[in-house]
Amino acid sequence: MLDALVVGAGPTGLTMASELARHGLRCRLVEQLEAPSVLSRALAVQARTLEVFDDFGIAEQALARGRKTEAFNVVGAGGVRTRVPMQAFSWLETRFPFIFMLPQDATEALLTEYLGTLGVKVERGLTLEDFRQDADGVEATLKRAEGGVERVKARWLLGCDGARSRVRKGAGIPFEGETYDDACVLADVRVEWPLGQGELVLMPSMHGVVGAFPMPGEYRYRLFCIMPRDMLPEGDETTPLTLEEMQRILERMSNVPVRVSEPRWLTRYRLHRRGVPRYRQGRVFLAGDAAHIHSPAGGQGMNTGIQDAYNLAWKLALVSKGRAPESLLDTYELERHPVGQTLLKGTDRLFGLMAQGGTPSRLLRTYVVPRVAKRVLGGSYTQRLMARFVTQLAIHYRRSPLATERIWGEEVGGVRLEEGPAPGERVPELPVKGEGVERLHEVLRGPQHTLLLFTGLKPEAKARSGLVALARRLEEAYGPLLRARVVVAGEGTPGPFVLADGEGALHRRFGAGAECFYLVRPDGYVGHRERPIEPKRLEAELARRMGPPGAGGEKRVAS
Repeated sequence: MLDALVVGAGPTGLTMASELARHGLRCRLVEQLEAPSVLSRALAVQARTLEVFDDFGIAEQALARGRKTEAFNVVGAGGVRTRVPMQAFSWLETRFPFIFMLPQDATEALLTEYLGTLGVKVERGLTLEDFRQDADGVEATLKRAEGGVERVKARWLLGCDGARSRVRKGAGIPFEGETYDDACVLADVRVEWPLGQGELVLMPSMHGVVGAFPMPGEYRYRLFCIMPRDMLPEGDETTPLTLEEMQRILERMSNVPVRVSEPRWLTRYRLHRRGVPRYRQGRVFLAGDAAHIHSPAGGQGMNTGIQDAYNLAWKLALVSKGRAPESLLDTYELERHPVGQTLLKGTDRLFGLMAQGGTPSRLLRTYVVPRVAKRVLGGSYTQRLMARFVTQLAIHYRRSPLATERIWGEEVGGVRLEEGPAPGERVPELPVKGEGVERLHEVLRGPQHTLLLFTGLKPEAKARSGLVALARRLEEAYGPLLRARVVVAGEGTPGPFVLADGEGALHRRFGAGAECFYLVRPDGYVGHRERPIEPKRLEAELARRMGPPGAGGEKRVAS
């Protein structure tokens, strides 16, 4: 029996299968399409997704294939233009403080290559016909393109198969929401106009809204036009979009002269806002577009699906290995469903600001917004709000039952532990020196939990050596499930099990004036923090989350 059958080989399914394999589970990834799509589709790869790719060791390859966004333009009637430079969001504690564009076909190719290094391949031309589940697992019927039928048994069935998900329908999970009234057209084309390359563009007009996302390549853009349905000929929503029609639409809607050519993808579509009330039905889980679809405003969809998979896979691994109770899997819905709901509401508001409303709203967008955009969008407060939403770095699970802490004793060194990353929050990226690493996320890289033992700002030699011995013992006891490191303030040179925090910056950011520890989940979020360090309590916390020690014989999966 397989540990998991993953249905759908888009970015969500590829991430899911990769994570399952990296955690040492046996899985198959099936896709009904016989060949990868060559369409650009989802385009924005947000900072949090790039951090996942960094964990996989493929971030540099992604950066080499995509394009950073240089500026954001709002262009109103008569060509009135406000240009806001997209400087690196320096306040974001990430290695990727920018908006990045990488077409989905390139993202899928990159993830497929990575999956292959883990010994798993995409099995194409296989369609999920039906399935049934019982207390032990799921039996699925797969139909091959040439007509053959195969029955597969797996402990878990993971639906990553998009908005028309067969897994969701087979599980009987509703897909609640609505379809927007507006008509939309989309084009991946060469664009010639008097605006800078590599820049985001938003053009509101009385006829609707034109948006443009820069793509890799000279003069390449993803254009989308949102307009009232009555502006398109009656009944042509299923008619293929031509380059000539796209040119005519732009001539009517664009506020600057524009010429399009060299089309790679042209389509018309309707926008939907839908989500599931639950992410799990027994041994069946949903992720990505199978669980939530929405307006493309903000470039969130693909990224959210990747984060769904990143959240679920490590939990499935611990349960499948008998290291955690099955109740751990309930935290997937508890953590990700609120994120999906916030996403739906947020993109709905953005879509409303861009496209919906009557004549007064259109007048406001066309004539007023472009003139005040720089004052509003150029301000640090607005940029911080936008960056926090768009990059997905502010997503947290503070209300999760997995987010726990125990703090007592006096604060030391003028810092407070409560001001460090709270349980359920993402661990920020910061410099730190270790053996072969120069930043904190390199320490976290891999499928294991990470234990950070802080010495406090004024460590004593005896206490330091005791923590190093504790780290060594715990890591040996838990094997591939745990990485333990001692963060030593004032240390310039790292050693075995030691991270050097020479200036104490990491201690101050984590509020670690005194001895304390942070236990970081495999997905990079704080699971537990505690002060002071009491070995017996620490060991009890590890056993609660990963089972008793003694996993040293398991084979460590390379990160």
